[in-house]
Amino acid sequence: MKRRSFLLALLGAPAVALLAACGDSKQVNPGTTPGTTGPGHTVSDDFVLRVVHEGGLVPADMIFNRLPTLLVTGDGRVFTQGAITAHYPGPLVMPVMVATITSTGLAALVKAADEASLLGAAANYDLPDGIGIADAPTTVVTITINGATYEHRAYALGIDTPSTPTRERLQSFVASTADFAQLVGAANLGLDEVYEPTTYRYRATVTDPAQWSDPKPTVVGWPSNSPYLSDASACATLTAGQDAGLFIRSRQNTLFEDRGVVYQLAVVAELPGDVGCGPVT
Repeated sequence: MKRRSFLLALLGAPAVALLAACGDSKQVNPGTTPGTTGPGHTVSDDFVLRVVHEGGLVPADMIFNRLPTLLVTGDGRVFTQGAITAHYPGPLVMPVMVATITSTGLAALVKAADEASLLGAAANYDLPDGIGIADAPTTVVTITINGATYEHRAYALGIDTPSTPTRERLQSFVASTADFAQLVGAANLGLDEVYEPTTYRYRATVTDPAQWSDPKPTVVGWPSNSPYLSDASACATLTAGQDAGLFIRSRQNTLFEDRGVVYQLAVVAELPGDVGCGPVT
């Protein structure tokens, strides 16, 4: 069955997770000692806050397509996941929204992260007796500030019982980002606009159109001047000037034929911090 549930594909819904590693935490490029925050946390162009859910007992394409639930950059941009309907087939490329944020709004965000003890070395987010929950997502909050990057990782965050003060503090911060206007002040946010990426990341999987259920897929030709889909089984990138408009025009049941072979594509817009098919920075 090749149809992907659009309800599960709703961006930001952490569906049931794969065998994610147990909750842990890591500090990258530490700049303070555990339990402290460095002096003078100011917002500069290098500031980045990213909230994302990793893992999940979901199809590989969904994991490939997963976007941060929130990305804030020091140059005053806020990226969030766009809304889609539950009607299948939906768009092949899930929408991303972008808005501007004032320096006052960024300062409020930094204050909230500081109060949640996220601007210092990461805490231990494990439970003393382990987490007796299988196949749950891992919540990852990454913050870069003042030249240091802090990564906070917690498995099954928000669905574990009992919890710990450190897990509750992280969960409270993540929950507060869901109402971002309330968190930073509505007057400090501009209107959402559809983000137009300059690069897309995609992967191709060989498929048989005859095996697809209704509505039957549409098969279109892959542009001859684009990289071979046979070379994109793991990951490839396409710039907006290289026929990426074909992605925008396509639906979830649009298939692509390249040199006599039909492929299903997973496509995701690249955001600031993404480096082609490499790791997020």
